[in-house]
Amino acid sequence: MPDLVCNILKLVFWLCLSATVYTYFLYPLLLMALSRLARPRRHQTIISVPASSDNDLLLPSVTMVISAYNEANILPAKIVNCRAIDYPADKIHFLIGSDGSDDGTAKILRCISDDHFTTLHSRVRRGKVHMLNRLMEMPLKSDIVVFSDANTMYQPDSIRHLVQPFNDPKVGCAIGKLELTASSDDRDVCQPEGFYWRYENRIKRLENTFGVVPSINGGIFAIRRCLFEELPGQTVTEDQVLGMKIMTRGYHCRFVEKACARETVSNWAGELRRRIRISAGNFQSLFLVPRILHPRLGRVCFAFVSHKLLRWLVPFFLTGMLIANILLVGQPFYGSTLLLQGLFYLSGLIGATLGKLGSLPKILAVPRYFIAMNAAILLGLARFLTHRQPTTWAKAIRRRPD
Repeated sequence: MPDLVCNILKLVFWLCLSATVYTYFLYPLLLMALSRLARPRRHQTIISVPASSDNDLLLPSVTMVISAYNEANILPAKIVNCRAIDYPADKIHFLIGSDGSDDGTAKILRCISDDHFTTLHSRVRRGKVHMLNRLMEMPLKSDIVVFSDANTMYQPDSIRHLVQPFNDPKVGCAIGKLELTASSDDRDVCQPEGFYWRYENRIKRLENTFGVVPSINGGIFAIRRCLFEELPGQTVTEDQVLGMKIMTRGYHCRFVEKACARETVSNWAGELRRRIRISAGNFQSLFLVPRILHPRLGRVCFAFVSHKLLRWLVPFFLTGMLIANILLVGQPFYGSTLLLQGLFYLSGLIGATLGKLGSLPKILAVPRYFIAMNAAILLGLARFLTHRQPTTWAKAIRRRPD
């Protein structure tokens, strides 16, 4: 092999490896260093308001907005959860829309006899974004809008914590901490997914100290009412697009760790479908809000590229690294790295096979999850490029936790 070609292949291998290691490991370490420098900044001080405090008069008014499709199984629990939220009764309202549901969801909503709830039912299913736009067109009197999903259950004090960052006029949106639970049948799904979310929450905590959080949790996500703008009808990941739009307008996003909510994971196939849909929406968001990559945005651009964009490109880095490694197999060092890559992918395939048969050893769960999630990114990109990702979707079946 000519030396020039050999050197190019080595460059490709090391660039791909470096980008992968950076986005998963070096970026969090860099954030740790940067966040220590930014820690004295005043905007990181968030004071929680106790439930019995006279400061309740200073709390902003809140509307929780929920777009639901065929959620009859979980909706009664969500309504109970909403009523259990600890927030001044005269300052909170719930707005729930049914997007063409045909499983009894609309009937449940019509049976709600509570002035704190307003419901809307569309007989035609047109997608979550269309329903959210319709709900937001209704006369909301609140200062803050909290977006939630029907299967996301809030801790009683979560909204009290979630609204605290809005004391800073520069804050335009805030996200809470999402925790995952699972039934005994879905432990193998929850284990790596739960590890991933703990890892993500740790990064968000560091980004929050650094001063910018580029990732949005759609299940517990709050914005200033005045910052909402109608979303394009073809939007797939409306939460990410809305958060990106707000950040490109110069407002900050904050991660509020004390604002906790929980969701149940679906089965393995359901979670993969959800990941593919999210991946298609992530690539679409770059075209809907391209300004997020403008260098003038400074920290926002840096965090978005490091945390989000490079993560979406990891499948291409892995492919480039593997191809370059195969072509360099005659080199002693690269023979060893190819062996390591082969063992990793083989572990993932074995994990996928054993997962179908039943129990899965913990040592195989991580490679299976990593490979599956990166495969979902590629499938999501394919759906986006071929315009095959609809704005409506097949809802993942989520069981109640044990």
